[in-house]
Amino acid sequence: MEEINEIRFLELLTSAESTEYTNFLINFENYTIINLNEITTSNKFINCNFIGERVAFMNSDSLKINELTQVFYFDDCEFENEICFVNCYLKDIKFLNISKPIKEVYLSPKKLGSFTFECAQNLKQKILIDIKIHNIESINHLKLSHLKSTGDLMIDGCNINILEINDCAFNQIDIIHSKFSKEFLFTSNIIETSYIQYNEFEKSNFSSTNFGIYAKFRFNEFKGVTLFKQLKNESQTKLKLVNCNFYKYTNFNNSNLYELHIGDSNFQELTSFQELELNSIFLDRTIFEKIVFFDDIVIHKFNECNKRTLRNIKQQLLRADNKIDYDNFRAHELNSFKEELKNKLKSKSNINRQKLCRDLTILRINSFFSNNGTDWVKATQRTMFVAVLFYSIFYGIHNHSREIELFSMSSFNEYMIGLFRYFLLTDFHNPLISNREYLISFWEWIPFVFGKILIGIGIYHVLVSFRKFRK
Repeated sequence: MEEINEIRFLELLTSAESTEYTNFLINFENYTIINLNEITTSNKFINCNFIGERVAFMNSDSLKINELTQVFYFDDCEFENEICFVNCYLKDIKFLNISKPIKEVYLSPKKLGSFTFECAQNLKQKILIDIKIHNIESINHLKLSHLKSTGDLMIDGCNINILEINDCAFNQIDIIHSKFSKEFLFTSNIIETSYIQYNEFEKSNFSSTNFGIYAKFRFNEFKGVTLFKQLKNESQTKLKLVNCNFYKYTNFNNSNLYELHIGDSNFQELTSFQELELNSIFLDRTIFEKIVFFDDIVIHKFNECNKRTLRNIKQQLLRADNKIDYDNFRAHELNSFKEELKNKLKSKSNINRQKLCRDLTILRINSFFSNNGTDWVKATQRTMFVAVLFYSIFYGIHNHSREIELFSMSSFNEYMIGLFRYFLLTDFHNPLISNREYLISFWEWIPFVFGKILIGIGIYHVLVSFRKFRK
């Protein structure tokens, strides 16, 4: 590999003899500015190593150039210094087959036809590459693929027609104050943290991306179809959408997240969260103007979802005529309200405690018997339990002065016949005798009546639970 300095490098670029440079070690001993007006329009570097100080490519004059002709190709090159393209007009920049670290690529031309950065597909180990794309008036096509970096990506203040980022990995991405006029494809990537703010998207696709620990979308305008399908990191990812507007169909189907937070946002067309799986979800001050599909959504920690969120989802399920999931979310909403009442009773003194206690009692009874009308097996079991419990108390009080042989068949028959009679809710005669006589002891009446009331409640919950698939 031949070593040259910045002076010799500039001589090569200004020479018309060759536009392809192979196996050079280029040592920039000083910060170097290269005037694009003085060099050839096409330059290709193969297996070159750039070291030393920063090198910047720019147009020295401020004249606007309509025709983009300048091309730079870097194939299998390594950069231990910073390389910049500033205040210039370029047709094409390509970094191909990159497998070695790059300290920083800084792009800030006035106009750029296309920018391509591709690493070798078999690259397994991550390398340090920082890319900053800043304040570009126009980029027709920006493409990053197979780039496995421990560094960061920043896109700030750019107008981009088509962006493609596929099968890439970054420590952090910042996409801010930018406009994507045609297509934004951000698929099958792995990102630790993401901040995507103050942007305007046409058609956008974030599918099959692992957003790592945290991803925040804030003050974005999604004007076309937006896809968040099959996002994948159920153990970590907290996806937050705040002050975003979605003007077309939006899809979160089949995604796996730890937490989804949507606040102060507006969805103007159909939105789908079908088969979304996550630990918790938070919806606040969010407007869904059209039908939202929450079919088969799986939430593992309903206790971490607030009442407003569950009520919002319940209302959307009712709009979509999904009665099955509607009943389930209604049950979870009531459980959430129950916990809310508990906290109010513990923390506040200037409240109507009597009313809250009555409401809390009703909710506890509903939860005890059938999980708010959704579990007929539980309702049947709990009804049998309270019947046997209060009948046994009554049986013990009624026979307290009498000796009973616990393991005799006659005692067993007496107990069971009386138990079946006890299930006749409107019959208040003594179930232990054949004659229709009322009880004569006050203490017998207490478990007798109270048990019948609970049996009636239990039977009601069995019927309600059986009717959950009603139309």
